[in-house]
Amino acid sequence: MEHLNWDHSMINVQSLDEAVQLFAKHGIIFQRGGKHQAWGTANALGYFGINYIELISVFDQEQADSFTRSEAAAVYDAVQDFKQQRQRLNTVAIRSTDLQATWHRLKAAGIPVSPIEQGERLDEQQRLIRWKIFFIDGQIEGMPYPFFIDWQSPDTARIAQLREQKLIQSHPAGDLKVVAATFTVTRPQEVAQKWATLLASSVVKGSAGFEVPVQERTFEFVAGTANHLSTLHFTGAQGKLKGQSIKLGEAQLFFE
Repeated sequence: MEHLNWDHSMINVQSLDEAVQLFAKHGIIFQRGGKHQAWGTANALGYFGINYIELISVFDQEQADSFTRSEAAAVYDAVQDFKQQRQRLNTVAIRSTDLQATWHRLKAAGIPVSPIEQGERLDEQQRLIRWKIFFIDGQIEGMPYPFFIDWQSPDTARIAQLREQKLIQSHPAGDLKVVAATFTVTRPQEVAQKWATLLASSVVKGSAGFEVPVQERTFEFVAGTANHLSTLHFTGAQGKLKGQSIKLGEAQLFFE
C-alpha cells in the first residue's frame, strides 16, 4: 500500500552560490548536492529533518534545452525561469513508498502522468545518487502539479545515511522544520480538492482558505492571482529569525 509524504520543495535560482550565502547569513545551512547531467541542472540542498529544500539552477544551457516539459515538468519550469532570470518557488515533490501504485492510481483517475524514470545525479564527492520519479505534465487551474519520487530506501535508513553524510545537521538559526506550504490560486477550493485527490487526502476548511493534510504537514490554498506555490512556513526559529521572512526573488519563507 502506498504511503505518501511531502519530500521536498524546489526553489528556482539564478546562482546557487549566492542563494546558499543568503541563507547562511540567516543561519540556515545549504550544501551543494550535485549535478543532473541529463538535464544540465545543479542543486544545493538544505535539510530540515528528512524534508528538505532544493535550490536548482542551470549549469549547462545546451543540455538544459534538450528536453521537453512532458519529460520532466518541474525541471523544465526551472530552466525556463533561469532563462527569464526569475527566482521563485517551483513546486513540491511527494515521496511514495509504492511509486507504481501511485502511478497507476493517478493514471486511472485521468491524470497525465509521465512514465516512471530512473533519476540520478553525482554528488560533490562523485557518488551516484539514484531514485525513481515521475512528473505530471499540464497544470491545475494554471498551477504546476507536484511530482512523485521514491528513494528506494526506508525513511529511517535515509535519515541515518543523511546524518552520516552531515546533510541533516543543526542550523544555527534553530531546530527548523517545514510545516506548511501556501499556494495562492484563483479557485482555492477547487484546486485543494484536486490536490487532495493526488495525495489520497482530504480537504479541510481553514482560517485563510482550504487545507490538505500531508501527514503532519499542511498544504494551504488561499485566494489570489499568482496560481503558484508562494510561501513555505517553518517552526523552530530562534533569535533574530523568529517572526521574520526571507525573500528570494518571488519566493517567501516565513519563520515562526
